[in-house]
Parts: sequence; C-alpha cells; structure tokens
Amino acid sequence: MARRIDVADIVGGLILVAIGLWYANHALVEYSYGTARRMGPGYFPAWVGCLMASLGAAIALLGLFRPGDVPRASLRPLLAIMGGGFAFAGTFEVLGLVPAVFLLVGIGTLADRPYRPLRTLALAAALSVLGVVLFSWGLGIPLHPFRWNP
Repeated sequence: MARRIDVADIVGGLILVAIGLWYANHALVEYSYGTARRMGPGYFPAWVGCLMASLGAAIALLGLFRPGDVPRASLRPLLAIMGGGFAFAGTFEVLGLVPAVFLLVGIGTLADRPYRPLRTLALAAALSVLGVVLFSWGLGIPLHPFRWNP
C-alpha cells in the first residue's frame, strides 16, 4: 500500500540522527576536542557523528516529500544476520578466522531465498582468503586462520 510519505526513509533517517548525535556527544564528553590546527582525539569522531546526524536528517526530510510503501518486517533475515554475527563472534577465538567466516557467511546467507550453497561456499572462500591476505599478511595483525587446539 503506497503512502504519501516514505516511512522507511523517515524511520531510517531518524535512527541515523539518533546514532550520530549519540556518537558526537560521546566523543565530546569522553575525549578532548582540540582545535582544527591541533586536533584532539575527539575532534574527528565528533565531526563524523555530526555528519551522520545531518545526513540522517536529510534522508528523513526527503522521506516526507516522497511516496513509499510501508516496509514489511521479516523475521527470517533478521535472525539469519544476527545468528551469523553471533556465530562469528563465538567461534573466531576458538576455531580461527577461516571457520568463523564460513559460519558467518553460511548462516547469514540463510536470509536469502532460495538458498544457493555453491554461491555461499564461493563467497565464504573468497572472504576468508581476503581476510587472511588483508589482515594477517597485509596489515600484520596476528589473526590465526585456523586454531586446532582451543
């Protein structure tokens, strides 16, 4: 059912405003701001938060002048994405980067219909290789691709 306003943009924009304002406030309260010439640790995060809030306000404002459909909430994608994130967080230290990425992608792609196992395996393999090459080799972060003795 089309509405005279775009509810999804208004809600999403207001969420961005809230997150941006919280982020900027946290940066200003917890860190010294400094000046443009001598930036403190809170200078950049405060500006990022303000920029995020401004973009969110623009998105919400534009949503008032554009028709749109009311989005339907679907539980399956939400649970799949959250489950993948929790699986990654719970297995990264125990099993290593590669198995954690495979679990993340495998569970996360359950949100899509139809489920395509070959595409899921290819994506998980590519992201695992990219993670090891970029973080372990490129940046020198001591991530273990595999952990055999938890």
